[in-house]
Amino acid sequence: MPGYLISVIFLLSTLLPQSTDSLLLRTFPLTGKLFHVAPSPFFQGRPYFLELFIDIPPDSLESASIFFKTDSSLQFQALPLEKYRGRFRFRYDPQNLPSNTITYFFTATEKNFGLHATPLDTSGKIVPVTLRLVDPIKYYEARDRER
Repeated sequence: MPGYLISVIFLLSTLLPQSTDSLLLRTFPLTGKLFHVAPSPFFQGRPYFLELFIDIPPDSLESASIFFKTDSSLQFQALPLEKYRGRFRFRYDPQNLPSNTITYFFTATEKNFGLHATPLDTSGKIVPVTLRLVDPIKYYEARDRER
């Protein structure tokens, strides 16, 4: 039981919104255990799944989260990721969270207190992804003009 309590305290201390600043200042190992490709283009009015692939044995994984904010929010929200067919994902729906831009990063916590994050720069610092929602009509009109 004490080990479980320590895990819960550690997990809460690393995932609460007020700890986001400390996560952004922390250096993470460049292990390649987390993989994410941002969707591009990112169209307005369309729901998207932001997906994370994790190379950590399932019996060692404690949790996977996305830290997410829109251009109208001041702080990141830590949200658990849903596991679906071998990947973890978060569904962004612009009907529920209208925005012009979204910013996010992912974390994964191991049961042995290991903590991983993505995306990272070459020194191991988190570099959140910022996506601007694009009007699909304007996008395709501009693309057709370039041809």
